[in-house]
Amino acid sequence: MVSRDEKEHRQPWRGKPAWPVLLVLLGCLLLPASMAAGDDAGDAAELGFGSEESYDPWDDDLWDDDPWATDALAAARLADPFEPVNRVVFRFNDRFYVRVLDPVARGYAATLPEDIRLCFRRFFRNLTAPVRVVNHLLQGRVRDSGTELLRFTINTTIGIAGLADPAADSFGIRQRHADFGQTLGVYGFGAGFYINWPFLGPSTLRDSVGMAGDSLVNPASRLLLDDPRTGGAVYAGRSVNAASFHVGEYERLTKAAFDPYIAVRDAYWQYRRQQILDRGKAREAPKLFREATGDGWSDLREEEPAAADVRQDRAGALSVEEDVRRDNISQED
Repeated sequence: MVSRDEKEHRQPWRGKPAWPVLLVLLGCLLLPASMAAGDDAGDAAELGFGSEESYDPWDDDLWDDDPWATDALAAARLADPFEPVNRVVFRFNDRFYVRVLDPVARGYAATLPEDIRLCFRRFFRNLTAPVRVVNHLLQGRVRDSGTELLRFTINTTIGIAGLADPAADSFGIRQRHADFGQTLGVYGFGAGFYINWPFLGPSTLRDSVGMAGDSLVNPASRLLLDDPRTGGAVYAGRSVNAASFHVGEYERLTKAAFDPYIAVRDAYWQYRRQQILDRGKAREAPKLFREATGDGWSDLREEEPAAADVRQDRAGALSVEEDVRRDNISQED
């Protein structure tokens, strides 16, 4: 018969706290990430990004970036105070895409015909129609909101739950993009700073808040919260299906860039900024925003004033030449 002292001698860890072991494991997990962040910071310093004369992202007012600024440099700059951490996440996302998502997307594209994959893409786009309806309404674009609602009704009924797009193919009603991050930008909220989320990819503080707001009216997000297993499968299927239409684009972007991280960050920022700028070009932009610059959005017109003046001068010159030619003909006669 084993005594109590012998049992305690054989099981010395029983009854003792396990937090020292957890701390050691946590340190082992965080050490590679911190070392990678330190290497990225050192590389940035060698390239001159960390010098005192270089740009300091903390000097920016993170909530006052004007997407309609006339200064091209100020408008194109996005604060990135957490660049070392973002680079670690970017490296993780890059490896996940190259080693997992891209091979699966290539096999998926080789297995299913494009027509079937297009049906799935239409289904997922139709599923997120409530997001566009609500955000168009929040931006004061009542007609676009009604158009999206009409598209959703037609495609859900005639289009068999959105697998087809008769609204565009038969009625000529095209989709108009809108999300809550864009809505915040239209109302003048700054982008904040750049964030690179694991699996989700590039974003900003404003767009992250926008994603959280859109999830309240997005059926796919609601499914993910109510049933994580089913919602996760739907999200994974949507990601693979979307990636199958863009095979090779990410590789071309990153291979052609000197710094793939900066290339992806700048491409994302220019894309999102342009989506906000496009809100001012339509006729239904709210009057408050049309008068925000004091000149009726003259800086957002598709034709620059200088180009219009040149065209007008050319037209005037052609008319003068035509008059001279007619005078010469009349004199010859």
